[in-house]
Amino acid sequence: MNKKYSIGICLCLLVLITACAPKDRPFRDIFKDRQQEQILFEKAEQQYGQSAYSEAAELYSRYLEEHPDGDRVADARFKLAMIQMHTRDYGRARELFRELIREMPDSDAAGRAQVAVMRSYMEQADFQEALEYRRQLSEDRLDARRQLRVDLLAGDAWMALGRFDRAYEMFLSAFDRADKPQEPKVGKRLLAAAFHMTPERIQAELDRLAGKPPSGYLMYQQAVRLAAEARIGDSLTVFQKFADQFPDHPLVGEARQEIERISAQAFFKGNRLGCVLPLSGRYEVFGQRALKGVELAVYQAGSHMGLSPPVQLLVRDSGSDPQTAKKAVQELADQGVAAIIGPMTGGSAPLAEAQEKGVPIIALSQKTGVTETGAYVFRNFLTPKMQVDAVVSYAAQQLGCRRFAVLYPDEAYGQTFFHQFWDQVLARGGRIVGAESYDPDQTDFAEPIKKLVGLYYDLPEDLKPLEPDLAESESLIRTVMPESLLHLETQRAGISSFAPETAGERRVRPEPEADDKPKPIVDFDAVFIPDSPEKAGLIIPQLRYHDINEVYLLGTNLWHSPRMIQIAGRQLRRAVIPEGFFANSQNPVVKAFVSDFEEIYDESPGFIEAVAYDSAMMICSRLAEKELANRPALQKALVEMPAYEGVTGKTRFLSSGEAEKRLYLLDVIDSRFVQIVP
Repeated sequence: MNKKYSIGICLCLLVLITACAPKDRPFRDIFKDRQQEQILFEKAEQQYGQSAYSEAAELYSRYLEEHPDGDRVADARFKLAMIQMHTRDYGRARELFRELIREMPDSDAAGRAQVAVMRSYMEQADFQEALEYRRQLSEDRLDARRQLRVDLLAGDAWMALGRFDRAYEMFLSAFDRADKPQEPKVGKRLLAAAFHMTPERIQAELDRLAGKPPSGYLMYQQAVRLAAEARIGDSLTVFQKFADQFPDHPLVGEARQEIERISAQAFFKGNRLGCVLPLSGRYEVFGQRALKGVELAVYQAGSHMGLSPPVQLLVRDSGSDPQTAKKAVQELADQGVAAIIGPMTGGSAPLAEAQEKGVPIIALSQKTGVTETGAYVFRNFLTPKMQVDAVVSYAAQQLGCRRFAVLYPDEAYGQTFFHQFWDQVLARGGRIVGAESYDPDQTDFAEPIKKLVGLYYDLPEDLKPLEPDLAESESLIRTVMPESLLHLETQRAGISSFAPETAGERRVRPEPEADDKPKPIVDFDAVFIPDSPEKAGLIIPQLRYHDINEVYLLGTNLWHSPRMIQIAGRQLRRAVIPEGFFANSQNPVVKAFVSDFEEIYDESPGFIEAVAYDSAMMICSRLAEKELANRPALQKALVEMPAYEGVTGKTRFLSSGEAEKRLYLLDVIDSRFVQIVP
């Protein structure tokens, strides 16, 4: 543009401004007013941009007062309403927006205000109101850019309400309005909605679109959904098709990364089974025993199941060290094992590594919270909860026991079983009528036993035990019961203070015979003693000595030991002992396992060998019965596996990864353990 032409334009503008100006005001005054107006508005904008909303509101208000006909009135009113949004006064903000829309409908700010009203409802999580407001909007009042924003907000509202189909429709509408730079932003929302569609539903939508946008985004999400359903082969096919068909798509880089990741992690090399066990160090004896069970399972899987290729066992020594176990899991995952058995120790580090690598792992551990690590972590072992569930269920349902007593060592093992037992008794409608702890180091248990049956405290001579009234009964109860027992039931949540409901349930000591010792108050059907054979074996004869004879003796798997019979002798009767494996079972599966194990190793198997054997056999059975080539599919197959008839009883995995097992129950007859058949 030449200089003369520019000067000419300026002169023309000057003439126009002069002509439009009131005749009684000189041009320089008008120009000065406009300049001051602009400066004031810019100051307000500056404060607003710095989030100094109080100062900005004052300047915008001053602008409206001093320049009611100014060029930026609509903008100033919009910003005043937005300041209310920023300070979370959404109701006042909507009032100001609506006033602006009503009084200045043709302004650009009015269009922005319509979008802002809908945003205010979203900020308050009032999604239904947001959608109702959108229905009231007239599309001809909104340009394409703002209609796009309204569609996105509506889609977000439907997502929040869990209506993913409606959200998809809104995001699809927004995508149609979006220009190239906006497509990735809209596409991400479209992916979020499509994630809740089945791969088949996405395919139907792809067929309808016939390659038109946003087919690329939908195809990418279809591959993601297939991977989430453990359909790894199909997922890889769709990822590759997406990369070939849409080479310039914003997500093509991520698709290629997924192809590499899935190929490296998800697929295992042949039928490789990993094993991480403590073959040295503090827990070496347990690791060596477990390895024998796994080796036998791998051998039998090859000969009985016809797996092709045969199972290859890769063994790593955890050395009873968490970091060594973690490194072992990492090595096995990189070598392409289908799954891992173990560890038995090592905490959560090796399990977290397996979860990270996407390798199914079956831990042989009692540690609390094992399966909380992730979906790829399973546990197959004998836990306190399993044992207590089995014992209480049998005692309540088969033996008719309703009232229980507990004698337990005051240390971690005893306390764990005591609390589990209490919970299960209450859950089945039973009652704990007495509980006494004892020092784990003591060998004379007369004191806790006497306290349990009311022999510890002397009975006053003038107290009449026969048919007392309620007051006398309460006095007697307090005489024969220690205070700790009176309030025993208040120590557990949701249990009222001890108050027998009927006279027949009151703890009343039977009247002693003339030349006899005081009689115990045996008001329980069974007594639970969660302790070792060395301690439980001493307690049981002392129970008999104090005339506690016709009650069932409930124990833990520790009782299943020759030492228990040696110490307790013939006093050990009417027992219920939970166990994960019983080598003398008449079950044909167990008999075959024991026979094969003894033939190969020249020794009898125990629970460790048996549970490791079952864990390996469950994995091999899944590999044999299903055409599995990837770890996600194997993980899913383990969760969906029907109850497996193993040597440690029927076992299946819950969705949490915990094993649900039907345990063996044992009694002692003629100084030998026998299986109880319910």
